Amino acid sequence: MKTEQINIRLEQDLVAALERLAREESLDRGTAIRRLLETSIKQWEVERALSGYQREELSLGQAAEESGLTQWEVIEAVQAAGISYPLRAEAARRRLSRLSENGGRTLPDIAPQPGGVVVVGINPAPVSVAAGHYYQGSLGRRLWRRLERVGLLEDPVPGAEDEAFAAAGHGLTDLVKRPTTSSSELTDDELHGGVEALRAKLQEWRPGLILFAFKEPARRLLGKVSPGPGPAFDGVPTFLLSGPYAARAETERIDAELRELLGEDGDTARSQPVTAKDLAAGRIRLPDTAKRLFPPERTDVEVILRGSRVQCRYDPRTGPDRERSAVLLVGKARLSELVRPGEVLRVSRGLGGIPQLT
Repeated sequence: MKTEQINIRLEQDLVAALERLAREESLDRGTAIRRLLETSIKQWEVERALSGYQREELSLGQAAEESGLTQWEVIEAVQAAGISYPLRAEAARRRLSRLSENGGRTLPDIAPQPGGVVVVGINPAPVSVAAGHYYQGSLGRRLWRRLERVGLLEDPVPGAEDEAFAAAGHGLTDLVKRPTTSSSELTDDELHGGVEALRAKLQEWRPGLILFAFKEPARRLLGKVSPGPGPAFDGVPTFLLSGPYAARAETERIDAELRELLGEDGDTARSQPVTAKDLAAGRIRLPDTAKRLFPPERTDVEVILRGSRVQCRYDPRTGPDRERSAVLLVGKARLSELVRPGEVLRVSRGLGGIPQLT
């Protein structure tokens, strides 16, 4: 490492303190000075980053980068220093805007993108509402770690996991939007009304998979259920996670079933090149290798095409004289919006088993 000599003049008491430190640490004076400088500079970087975080000039991730700490270490340092996160007027307005639904006392729904997963909880916890982010209680944080293990959450910022979840195209909602310390505080009228509201949201969003974080909303919407895949809701697959206090073997088994449902088997195929003639006919031709990802018979199917949910007519064209490429009839206008001539589409089994073409 390149070095540079710096000459400084120090008061006699500082020199004496340096000599004492060097003797006690068995260091020469130059090494002792370098180590003190390194420690002081590191402390200054941490204090500067924490100050920037407190003034809302730095995000959690930026504070970690500035200080050289991990995000968890920054959180621990903030707590140890007793630093609060002040909300100035504009920041307060942003936070309140986010919490405006239902009189500003709850968390707003996050709608999934076409084909995404929507996680359904019972109702928000006050600690989550105060933080402005879903699932910030002890059980909630365990849920985020579980979703990370099954592949539904990547690179989350601690305390703002819902942002990474939404960025991946997934959504969040609750059976009832009124926050309570315990779900037992909810009335039967609230739960009954929540079912109707939840039903309307899911019918509007048409997610790729409805994932119930807890049993009560699944039971209320679907009837008798048990952990694992459940009955479809309006044609949308459903899945109930095992409870937070289930045995480890049970949790691992249910999580394995969820990973399978999410399509982690890597089973993919390719379409035929989409020609100008195909675009004019509003069709995508699929070779034999792609047929396994679709029903065996001629039927109406729903697919995710380039991120858009599309209703199509599927024909496997299996005979009687000879087997030919299958045809997925999308419609001329819709297909022309999403696909260009000459493109070959990647075909896979998306969330909940819905065919996905990208």
